[in-house]
Amino acid sequence: MKLKALAMAAVVAMLPMTMQAAELPDGPHIVTSGTGTIEVKPDMATLLIEVKVSDKDAAVAKKQNDERVAKYMEFLEKNGIVKADIDAANIQTRLEYNYPNSNDSSKVVKDYAAVRQVKVTVRQLDKLNTLLDGALSSGLNEIRDITLGVTKDDTYRNDVRKKAVENAKIQAEALAKDFGVKLGPVFSIRYRAANPMPVPMMRAYKSDAVSASGIDETYQQQSISFNDQVDVVFDIQR
Repeated sequence: MKLKALAMAAVVAMLPMTMQAAELPDGPHIVTSGTGTIEVKPDMATLLIEVKVSDKDAAVAKKQNDERVAKYMEFLEKNGIVKADIDAANIQTRLEYNYPNSNDSSKVVKDYAAVRQVKVTVRQLDKLNTLLDGALSSGLNEIRDITLGVTKDDTYRNDVRKKAVENAKIQAEALAKDFGVKLGPVFSIRYRAANPMPVPMMRAYKSDAVSASGIDETYQQQSISFNDQVDVVFDIQR
C-alpha cells in the first residue's frame, strides 16, 4: 500500500503548471495534456496589391489611379474572379514633399499621391501567376503580400480538436494502466485552441521586376499547420 501511495503522488506531481488548484479534485487524479496536429496543403491565396499614382494635380492622380484599378478588376473578372472576392479599398490622397536644402527643415510640395489597395481572394492557385502578372501590367505598383490559406478551415479545426482529445484519453489510460489503477470520470477540462497561422508566401514584390513568373514554385512545398491542445483532469477510482 505504501508503494501504491508513492505512485499516486508521482502521478499528481506530473500536473501541468497551467492547472489551477480549483480545477483539481481533492482525491487521487491524473492530469494529461493532449495535443493534435494536422498539416494541410493550401488551396487558396489572398493577394494584397497597392497602386500609387503621383501628379501635380490631385484630381489627375485620383483619376489615373481609379482607371488602373478598374482595368485590373476587369482583368480579374475575365479570369474567373467573382466580385465578392475582390475588395478595392477606398482611395487615399496625400501630399508628397521635397526638401531642397538638406541643412534646412523647410519643405515644398512635390506631388499629390493617390494610393489604393486591392485585396483579392484566389481560390484556384494555378491562376496565381496570371493574376500577379496582370496586376503589374495594369500599373499596380506593388504586390505587398501573398498569404496562403485553406477554404475548409472549420473542418480542419474540428478534426484537430478531436485528435487532441483522443491523445489526452490515450495518455490517461496508459498512465492508469502503468500505475495499476482504474481511470475514473473526467473532473475538469481546460481547452486552449490555437488558430492556424496563414503562410506568408511573398512580400513587397515591386513592379520594377519583369514578371511574377516562377512564384508558383514556392507554395507547392508549403503546408498550413492546424494545432490544438486540451488539458484534462481524470479522477482515479478508489
